[in-house]
Amino acid sequence: MPAWRTVATPILFAVALPLAVFYVLRSQGISQWLALTLSGAVPAVRMAVEVATRRRVDSFEAFMIGMLAVRIVTSLLVGSPRVILVKDAGLAAAAGFWILGSLLVAKPFAFQAGQSWHGPTAARTREAAWRVSPALRSGLTRLTALWGCAQLLDCGAGVLVALLLPVESVPALNRAKGLALLCAVVLITVSYSRRYRRRHALSLFGSSPLITRRKGSSS
Repeated sequence: MPAWRTVATPILFAVALPLAVFYVLRSQGISQWLALTLSGAVPAVRMAVEVATRRRVDSFEAFMIGMLAVRIVTSLLVGSPRVILVKDAGLAAAAGFWILGSLLVAKPFAFQAGQSWHGPTAARTREAAWRVSPALRSGLTRLTALWGCAQLLDCGAGVLVALLLPVESVPALNRAKGLALLCAVVLITVSYSRRYRRRHALSLFGSSPLITRRKGSSS
């Protein structure tokens, strides 16, 4: 899949389509509560279809599907649009705590995300690099902390927006805020990864030149 599609597809289904569904429904006189509930189902449906097509699911996808399912069910039980908006912002906190919690397990979120982008051969190379390189483990741990804290910041700002601003404007403002924060974190990640590669001759997210050279020198 081209790089632009890898980036654009999640934005389309997590940002553009939910917003379009919400404001189209509102323009047709649908209540704020129902419009928010239906628009919030779009990311969950997309993720479920993708997982069913691949017939496999990684741990983060399973977590997010569970959180989105809880969001839909609780939205049906809560009659207040503002409570739904606050709860939506809470999804970012759940994701942030999940990402930071991965620092307590064998391999943090940044490593797991990188593995999901590669085929079996590159994934095995990264596994080998992880075992022998403290520098790689340190770099991916720092990026995991960055992404987790960014999600918590997104949640805090989202709750304030949901509580203080008119309900009608909150979906657009919160998604614009989330997209801006995501872009900032991606830029920081790319910049850090490039500096890291120049310093250590080691890729944080690709196959490891260090491991490749070691194998070549031993042959």
